[in-house]
Amino acid sequence: MSSSIGILGVGTYLPPEVRTNDWWPEHVVQRWQERATRRIDRMRSDLANAPSEAARKTMQAIIDLAADPFGGTRERRVMPAGMTAAEMETNAAREAIARAGIVKEEIDLVLSYTMIPDYINVPTACVVHGNLELEERCTTMAVDAVCNSFLMQLTLAQGMIASGAARYALLTQSSAISRLPASGEPIDIAGGDAASALVLGPVSEGRGILASSHHTDGKLWGALVCGVPDQGWYDGRCIAYSVDNAANANMIVRLAERASQVVGEALEKANLSKDEVAFYASHQALKWLRPLSQECAGLTNAKFVDHFEYTGTVSAVNLPLQLAVAEKEGLLRPGEVVACFQGGTGMTWSGMALRWGR
Repeated sequence: MSSSIGILGVGTYLPPEVRTNDWWPEHVVQRWQERATRRIDRMRSDLANAPSEAARKTMQAIIDLAADPFGGTRERRVMPAGMTAAEMETNAAREAIARAGIVKEEIDLVLSYTMIPDYINVPTACVVHGNLELEERCTTMAVDAVCNSFLMQLTLAQGMIASGAARYALLTQSSAISRLPASGEPIDIAGGDAASALVLGPVSEGRGILASSHHTDGKLWGALVCGVPDQGWYDGRCIAYSVDNAANANMIVRLAERASQVVGEALEKANLSKDEVAFYASHQALKWLRPLSQECAGLTNAKFVDHFEYTGTVSAVNLPLQLAVAEKEGLLRPGEVVACFQGGTGMTWSGMALRWGR
């Protein structure tokens, strides 16, 4: 059996309904713009005191988008009434299994992450398992690292496959952020609905996952949460909001810097130079994050896929969506090196190097 473990197939699902910026009333957008203007004025005054060059460039990128209350988003996908996140993940999983060329009975592990799950006490992985009628012996669980869950899933599944505990793993991710009630904050406009899935298994020597790097700063847990302000989440209607504005600013302003850190560490562990990276897949929580993090990581010659303008951020689906689009459009070919970056509230952030194909 090969000791190399990689991605055998990727599947995606995007709901058919498209929500454009004119869905929000003009007076709400105007209020967002006024508040954003005040924040940008404060940021301009702080620009000279940025903690690093990457942070300064990030602040400038935010300032450059100040005139757009939607932050560069034009469209996002929205689940139709009656659809569940588990259904989206199941649709993506069927495509991933077909593209992997395996039979579902060979799947020994299912890992899921669902942003805004259908139920809080039932892992979506179990619902997907049932929908696909997988084997009872299959290990099934949720992996919750929010937007960073995909790279965490890959690392955990790699370990289980390498140990012999599983031969093939099905990893699913989804964002059902439109199910949250409006918070009145601009966070309402950035997120969209989508799902993705991947099959992981043995690949040829030298292909697949080469190295990864994972970091955590638990002091930033309050940057962005889903809950009921000043109450437990079980005492009212959950919205997305910030508990700690300073942590939120730290998370956003240092994202590109953190990307450079973990991508660099993964490449070093894999004995790869930056010039060997052919494709860069980045978390796309904000319009400027992919280009700026790619620049800060020194990967300016790598190919990429941008989708934020048309999907908004789709949490842990962001990276798999880019990989799927890149493969289908011929931007990502077998044997090419991929560098990945994700970050999730909590806060965790990860980098990975892999060689594409079987």
